[in-house]
Amino acid sequence: MGQANLGICGHCKARTPAEFVARDGQVWIRKDCPTCGPTEALVSTDAAVWQRKGKLSGYMPAEPAACTMQCDRCAVNHKPNIVFVDVTNHCNMHCPICIATIRGMGFDFNPPLAYFDKVFAALSRLDPKPTVQLFGGEPTVREDLLDIIALGRRHGLKPHILTNGVRLADEAYCRQLCRAGVPMRVAFDGRSPDIYERLRGDRGAYEKKLKGLENLKKYSHRKHSILACAAWGFNDRYIGDLFQFCHDNRDLISDVGLIPLTENWNPGDFEVGVHTTIEDVEKMVQQSVPGGDVEFVPAGLSYAFRKPRSFFQRDSLSEVLLLAGVHPNCESMTVLVSDGQTYRSINHYLKRPLSQVALEFVARSKQIEPQLDRLDPHRFFECLRGQYLILRTLGWWGVRTLRVWRLKPIRSLARAIGGRLFYKLAKLTGFNVRRPRRMIRVAVLPIEEQHSIDAARLRNCKAVFAYEDVEDEQIKYFPACSWYPFRNALLEKISEKYGVVGRAAAGDKKSRCGRTP
Repeated sequence: MGQANLGICGHCKARTPAEFVARDGQVWIRKDCPTCGPTEALVSTDAAVWQRKGKLSGYMPAEPAACTMQCDRCAVNHKPNIVFVDVTNHCNMHCPICIATIRGMGFDFNPPLAYFDKVFAALSRLDPKPTVQLFGGEPTVREDLLDIIALGRRHGLKPHILTNGVRLADEAYCRQLCRAGVPMRVAFDGRSPDIYERLRGDRGAYEKKLKGLENLKKYSHRKHSILACAAWGFNDRYIGDLFQFCHDNRDLISDVGLIPLTENWNPGDFEVGVHTTIEDVEKMVQQSVPGGDVEFVPAGLSYAFRKPRSFFQRDSLSEVLLLAGVHPNCESMTVLVSDGQTYRSINHYLKRPLSQVALEFVARSKQIEPQLDRLDPHRFFECLRGQYLILRTLGWWGVRTLRVWRLKPIRSLARAIGGRLFYKLAKLTGFNVRRPRRMIRVAVLPIEEQHSIDAARLRNCKAVFAYEDVEDEQIKYFPACSWYPFRNALLEKISEKYGVVGRAAAGDKKSRCGRTP
């Protein structure tokens, strides 16, 4: 574990030599700053699980020269799957845990459409085109949000919105936004006003968010995602109920992202009793799902299926995994499956653990990749040939991994066929009806973790922030987790160049604005 690496000093924020150290069952990143001396930050409370993820991925630490963490000077093409674009630092909430506030940043960031036109034009030239996440602050406080969405689509992009969900409680506004058909990732930390009083400083936000989700279910014709901040002592005991809420609304909710509470606020602004890491959030899920037996695997393993997936879906980019999961200690994921009443771990339906099945799946996918490389998924007969090859290789193997008797196959098959016919017919007749999903993806997402970030995790990152460098007027990118230390200086220059559009109706310069989750 002593492989040379780089990290960020806990005091002066400079890039410093760093190494991971296992101690007392935990993992720490030790940084040796020439100016400030050594500092440490907790990375994981479960060293065994943290190390197992690297072994599952076959991960070999990169040499230190692979990434210098000089993101503002780096020209590496990350070929991003997901691009975040800051649209404002206004917000309609006052969360004490947020780190992007007008007051804290010292300037107003609310650029005009001309700025987004330039950013979107550059993103549209990427091949393949990434999904675009409109970020903040709170995007819905911009009265021209629909114009920004339309602008992105004119450039051939697929904008998504990350929202705290508060403004969705306005039924007329929610209906208007739903008509635009834009996918949303809605921040919802659980079903109790106590969570929002303690974690967000706003007890009343709970009812607004709940109403917003009800409106979304009423007016939207597509599925959306839930994002929840997770922290010991705040909402860990509500995670099971959150999954039940998702199960009861599985025609609306496609996946759940859980974000460990990251302590980036100023000293004295907020206090927590226990630090929460990725592995802690995984334990919360394990304790919350009936029957337990929940196993998380590195999300990057799913990338092995990108080639086969392209023969069944035109857009081969993942729109499910938020941070793209290319590093074993970045995003982790699992799958929960409905038994009709609630969600259970996918391991309940597998003959072998998810980790073993995932490795076998990756091996079989790689086995047929050379043959798939010779086929064009956009040509009808070649696409059919590829689909046959994939089903022949993975189909029977997949059936043999299942505990078929627990799936009640005859009834499930009849429902699946009948349901598919019903939804196809509804679509043909002009009705948009959401299909309830049998499975839900659950991902644990590290974000804004400057205290524990390291160069190896940034090197191949597929989730980036896009911005205009006003010095040379070029659109550039930062790996998502390295954006925060650079963000303020860069966005202030953009604000100075483009100015600020009319004051957003739901936010003002006195309001605290922060990240959506």
